[in-house]
Amino acid sequence: MLVRRSSKILVAVGVLFIALAALLRFVLVPSLSKLPGDLDVNPVYEGTGTLLNAQALQAGDIANVIASDVPVTIDRHIYVSSTDGDTALAHDDITLAAPGLSVPSNHTYAIDRKTMDAADGARGEGVEPHSGMTIALPLHPNPSANYQYYDSATRTTVPMTYVDPGTVSGRDVLNYTVEAKGTLRDPAIVATLPPALPKSLVGSLAPLLPADVQQSLGGALGQLADPVPFTYTAVTRIDLAADQVLGSPIDAKLNQQIIANVEIDGQLVPVMPVLAIDTALNDQSISDAAAAAKSQSMQLNLISVVVPIALLILGVLALLVGILRGRRRGVAQSSAPRENVSVR
Repeated sequence: MLVRRSSKILVAVGVLFIALAALLRFVLVPSLSKLPGDLDVNPVYEGTGTLLNAQALQAGDIANVIASDVPVTIDRHIYVSSTDGDTALAHDDITLAAPGLSVPSNHTYAIDRKTMDAADGARGEGVEPHSGMTIALPLHPNPSANYQYYDSATRTTVPMTYVDPGTVSGRDVLNYTVEAKGTLRDPAIVATLPPALPKSLVGSLAPLLPADVQQSLGGALGQLADPVPFTYTAVTRIDLAADQVLGSPIDAKLNQQIIANVEIDGQLVPVMPVLAIDTALNDQSISDAAAAAKSQSMQLNLISVVVPIALLILGVLALLVGILRGRRRGVAQSSAPRENVSVR
């Protein structure tokens, strides 16, 4: 009786372990293999920039209108505030800081937690319509995939060009470049720039401009409206190293220019860059990103590979032992001698 009970218990335990392995691998792992709802990181870019000194411009202090090679930082706060199934409300709060300047530009996206692209049909107050990658690539990014990137400065979607694989801080990465150019449409940045300047002030800026711009502007200055209206173009280049497992940025460089233009004879003529920054993630941000990717990758591998395989092996072993014990007991019973009972 005891042998029969132990064999049944082993068979039941084996079936349970196999079922748990299947449940973990095919139900729990897919639910975890997407953008986590507790994402909260603070990468920092550092570098130099050329900036328009708005106060000097308004005061007519032409000599100090452009501040060159000043230290700049870009603080990003990337976090998820809520999730609904496969949709996450992700925030990318960006602050450009330089001596005497602080320009916040906050963005909220509804993101598909698996593809990392825009969530289908997701709407909400304050959500910025977009298409393409914003804060990261999907899990296990595919170098052959035609990923697109959403450029928040121009509010356009541009291709991500795959370059090659690499290694950053011990993490295997995929390197991409992104280039975007178009009309500046980020309202936070637009609000810091003058929409127009007095014609006299524009004329006084001429000595600071390249010779070809001076020639174009000087000949047409008399025909321009007073004040002279400006439009702005954003030119952005990003070099991104994305983790090969998680798709999260490990290293990145950001080069961006905001160029002021005037319209002359129906053509936009670039006058000057009012903002030009050349920045890269600092060492601490790279180290933090690599450490977080390593920890999360180990957890993902443990949950998706190690534990299911261990449960499967234990389940199969328990099942086999239980079946073999049951068979041995059956063989033992069938081979046992039977007593002859005579009836008188």
